Amino acid sequence: MAVIIYGYGCNLAYYKPNDDKRWLEFPTRKSNFHDVIFFGKRIYAIDDHGQLYEFDTNTESGSVGGIHEAKPPSNTLFGSYKLKYVVGCDNGSLLMLVRYVTFALHTYKFDIFELKKNAKEWSRLYSLETYILIIGLNSSVQILPASIQSKGNQIYFTEGYIELRPSDYAVTHDIGIFNLDDGSCQRLLSDATFCTALFAVGLGE
Repeated sequence: MAVIIYGYGCNLAYYKPNDDKRWLEFPTRKSNFHDVIFFGKRIYAIDDHGQLYEFDTNTESGSVGGIHEAKPPSNTLFGSYKLKYVVGCDNGSLLMLVRYVTFALHTYKFDIFELKKNAKEWSRLYSLETYILIIGLNSSVQILPASIQSKGNQIYFTEGYIELRPSDYAVTHDIGIFNLDDGSCQRLLSDATFCTALFAVGLGE
């Protein structure tokens, strides 16, 4: 199946090939979703307020679920130039990343929060220890640094506000590595030119 964030309001819908052969909206109020993932046979999504949503689509009546009981951390509330991501971890917990961007659309820091399995409250996380995170428009994952020959405790990021840039822009790309050890941000591929597209789709079994 597939899940997608779509439209001007960044709504949420899913598609199961063996069902009605059409996209179905999730039972939520209209919300500006930032990220969505498959994790532990469930679908988790995060909106612009930092509110987590949880859904189960493996029911005869269709999708069930909605707002998760864990309330957003206070400093993740809606605001200009803050992007949210949700990542599933090997230990069964969820991570919420809050990405801070300047008016020039350059990332300068991240906050990380952890929701442990079966917990009801987010807690601030200051280190990824031996792991790294790779985040982007289409998928965000947690991996070990040996997979890409890098050190741990870093966040690799791609463009976050690609829809706000001209389609033919050739500079000021927001692609880089954030180091949690010292809070530094290393920008990558600043001289490259890319074709731009906007989409956010997750795939699952």
